[in-house]
Amino acid sequence: MNYKSLLPALFLLALMACSGTNQFTSYWNSKKSNLFQSEAQFYHPDDQISIKVFNNSNFIDIILETNSSVTLRKIYNLGLSLWMDPNGKSKAIYAVHFPMPVQYPFTDRKFEHYLTGFSKTEFQEELIDRFQEYELIDTRINESLLTSTINRDEAVKVELKTTNQVLFSYHARIPVEILYGNQGSSNSTLSIGIASVNEAKEEYYSAMSSKEVIRKRMDELKAGAYKNKSELEEWWVNFKLSEQ
Repeated sequence: MNYKSLLPALFLLALMACSGTNQFTSYWNSKKSNLFQSEAQFYHPDDQISIKVFNNSNFIDIILETNSSVTLRKIYNLGLSLWMDPNGKSKAIYAVHFPMPVQYPFTDRKFEHYLTGFSKTEFQEELIDRFQEYELIDTRINESLLTSTINRDEAVKVELKTTNQVLFSYHARIPVEILYGNQGSSNSTLSIGIASVNEAKEEYYSAMSSKEVIRKRMDELKAGAYKNKSELEEWWVNFKLSEQ
């Protein structure tokens, strides 16, 4: 699978991400909206994840995309946390944990071998089969709910996709009422936070050979080295929700 065609667009998004702007405006989601073909509003260069947000009076749609196999391995191994703060203050209020971490972590080499074993259609089926469970957390009421993509009655919907242009696309649809209650989301700012579900600890490294463990630890000791190479470093971005 070749996912190199989006590099020019991602370069422009990287410039936007580094410009110092910390608030973006969501797209209004009408019946004519094409969520997956619209341009991303923000790109995080460290994790190589783009994000776009849509809303209307009923739903908020969040789409995360990456063409980085390194980033995807982090998501596979340690999960993906999508946090939301309806008050726009970058606090952990409501979360969707999906995909959940795998039981046995992939090394770099094994994950590259794993990816090359699929056609586009096969990888789409693999994502659907492998990742079904997800967790919803609402810290306002101290609630944690484990549910599934096959649970059609669940109000919060999530799905994973792969295409010719995008290696990994994540789509979450959250009812406005869940985040904002009956007052709606008019004139609201939504903070969105991205992080790993789990942290890479000794149990994670135990799945690697001793030589790989030594190399990992030496890399972490190098000056200026990225501290959490196996994790998605937590980051937040704000979106002003649109009105019709």
